[in-house]
Amino acid sequence: MSPKRIASIVGSQRRRMLWCLAAAGAIWFGYAATSLLRTEWANHNIRALLARRDVPIEVHRAEPQEILARINESVRRDKIDEAQAILSSAEAGLSPAVRAAALYNIANARTLLAGETVRKGDLDTAAALINLAKSEYRLSLQLDPSNWDTRYNIDVAMRVVRDLPQADNPETISPDAPKKLWTDLPGVPKGLP
Repeated sequence: MSPKRIASIVGSQRRRMLWCLAAAGAIWFGYAATSLLRTEWANHNIRALLARRDVPIEVHRAEPQEILARINESVRRDKIDEAQAILSSAEAGLSPAVRAAALYNIANARTLLAGETVRKGDLDTAAALINLAKSEYRLSLQLDPSNWDTRYNIDVAMRVVRDLPQADNPETISPDAPKKLWTDLPGVPKGLP
């Protein structure tokens, strides 16, 4: 090939490359502008939720921190079922840290509500709420095992309603099995069997 031919091929390719770079730059700029606007809108919603305004969000389009702020606002307004529904519908798109924080906050609300129901004398409802809170604390600990606040709060919840061993089913116990001489209660046994 002659040098003139090579220069003409490179010249025509240069124009195509410049057009491709310009198109790629325009696409990237559009993506960056859209991402910036979405982030700004999410920050606006988060600021409004932190200012205790009830702002609805689209769970499937919202950012994870925006969803967490919405869950926290629902919990603050004593709408635990709404917070649980938001968490359930957005759970697949949330990071483990955000899910753990949301579960922790919902469990705290259930524990406080259980304390109020104990003061009112409704022990069955309180036990159910505490059991739900304990399961949410456990899930939160599985997602974020280093959170000491969760460890402390699950310990408090365990003291309110203990996890006792399940009762033995008499149909599954064989007649040849030895009888239990001591109870399942913690502590050192005293006295004779």
